[in-house]
Amino acid sequence: MNNAAVFLPGAVDDVTPEVWDRTLDVNLKGPFFAAQAIGRRMREAGGGCIVNIASQGSLQPFTRHIPYSVSKAGIVMLTRLLALALAPSVRVNAVAPGTIIVPGEEEGTPAKPPADTIPFKRYGTPEDVAEAVIYLARAEYVTGVVLPVDGGATTG
Repeated sequence: MNNAAVFLPGAVDDVTPEVWDRTLDVNLKGPFFAAQAIGRRMREAGGGCIVNIASQGSLQPFTRHIPYSVSKAGIVMLTRLLALALAPSVRVNAVAPGTIIVPGEEEGTPAKPPADTIPFKRYGTPEDVAEAVIYLARAEYVTGVVLPVDGGATTG
């Protein structure tokens, strides 16, 4: 599982080169080079599976977090490209979580959309994301897929 991210604020008038570079380095450059290294080893071993973590922000623009959305949209394309480049022995998929709340994070920053705006009327949990990752890790005939885990938030 390739799970790397920083979630730095950055609206169009506020993004600095430092915020842009840090976000793209952590969220996109790191996952690419990690996948390159492990993909090579997986092919030598006869197969494997990589699951990248994208984001709801890769499917819907987060206007107050432009570098983040761009980096996670890059993860979507990276997933598709790696799925083709590493096939047939290595499968590459991604999960795109929506608002996920870990215990103790119910209040505070970053601001969360109201739960009643999500079709499932609740925030996701780490277990919701883990179930999707496990599914993609086991799905032997699935590659290049981005699976939203967002309670239906990106369907409308």
